[in-house]
Amino acid sequence: MKEITLEFKKIVGEGKALGRHEGKVVFAYGILPGETARVRVTVEKRNFMDGELLEILAPSLHRIAPREDHYLSCSPWQIMDYELQTTTKKGLVEDLLYQMTKELIRLDKFYPAEQLFGYRTKIEYSFADDDGRLAFAFHKRGDYRSKYILEKGCALMSDKTNAIALQILEILNKLALSAADVKTLILRETKTTGERIAALFLKRKDLALPEIKPDGLNGFIAVYSNPLKPVSSADEILSAWGNDFVTEKIGDTVLSCGFDCFFQNNVELFETALSEIRDAAGSGGKLIDLYSGVGAIGLALRDLAGKVYAVESAPNSARYARLNAAQNNAGNFEVICSLSEHTDAALLEGADILALNPPRAGLHQKVTKRIMELLPKKIIYLSCNPITQGRDAAFFLEKYRLTRSAAFDFYPNTPHVETLLVFERE
Repeated sequence: MKEITLEFKKIVGEGKALGRHEGKVVFAYGILPGETARVRVTVEKRNFMDGELLEILAPSLHRIAPREDHYLSCSPWQIMDYELQTTTKKGLVEDLLYQMTKELIRLDKFYPAEQLFGYRTKIEYSFADDDGRLAFAFHKRGDYRSKYILEKGCALMSDKTNAIALQILEILNKLALSAADVKTLILRETKTTGERIAALFLKRKDLALPEIKPDGLNGFIAVYSNPLKPVSSADEILSAWGNDFVTEKIGDTVLSCGFDCFFQNNVELFETALSEIRDAAGSGGKLIDLYSGVGAIGLALRDLAGKVYAVESAPNSARYARLNAAQNNAGNFEVICSLSEHTDAALLEGADILALNPPRAGLHQKVTKRIMELLPKKIIYLSCNPITQGRDAAFFLEKYRLTRSAAFDFYPNTPHVETLLVFERE
């Protein structure tokens, strides 16, 4: 593979640096705007190249030393001072929203992170065999076949949770397990109650594990997950002790979350986002919460609406949403286990407030179509992907006006950001 030297000009949507060489655009991680770097070309197409950083020849004043050697896998902006991170994210969000909507949208607020490390509530470690021992690993960015060995875990998770993870790893090594036996280890922790659980995903059903009880753990689940599936799916619970869920307290809302449920990874900023959402919501008779997860947004707004309908497709998340409604005495909160695109049109009719928090793919086109037909009074859209959020917003802006916009740095040291757009019907 050839090597090239060039100056990189800016950061683009996925968090890569962009430069140009002999008429082609070049993308690479680990490089800051204004830096000259030597890169190895890993992919070359007719009009662009992907590169792998080999050496920084002229460093930026904004460059700092990364905290971890595997930073490109988990948080590729560890090399960037935080001031540049926030200005870059704000600019990227506004640029991406303009590209998708053709409307000049300026963020009203940008909320920086309170913690740059140790902020995550969940982490998933892969495994690799390293010198005859089982080790934690992350896949290398852009190369799924190669892995970084993680000797100390990852700094995006708290020190205490990493210490528990390493205790579990030591037990697995004493049991002489290898990467052929184990798939991943998922750990969850809460920031307000100090609870921690772990779920070990196994590639074999016939493994009989002893009770794994490291200090500080509230529960452990051993799960069979089909090794042919790339994701860590819980196909069968093999054994468990203690809790298979954790409970967080956000404001005056108590939220329990199963080991395999979605929950926001930055609780401090999620609480800030919920405050913005409450302020934007006002009050209404009928509130619909699509893609509701365990009910966090709908329950945070339960006192502002006469009736809240939460729609969630994952059965276990829907189960926890019902449990959360009960433990918060939310008698006006009803959970519907369904894909949002399969929801009966009658549910959206007459909606005063529609809350949306879809996955990175954004809204299903059937959901967008239904919204534009039934036109709820107010749309509150929280997203982890400004590209798909902007795509969906382009439709809303045909019949709605944008009344509020904010971004929250849920994921410092990474290119990712959470954005909130609020629309009111014209």
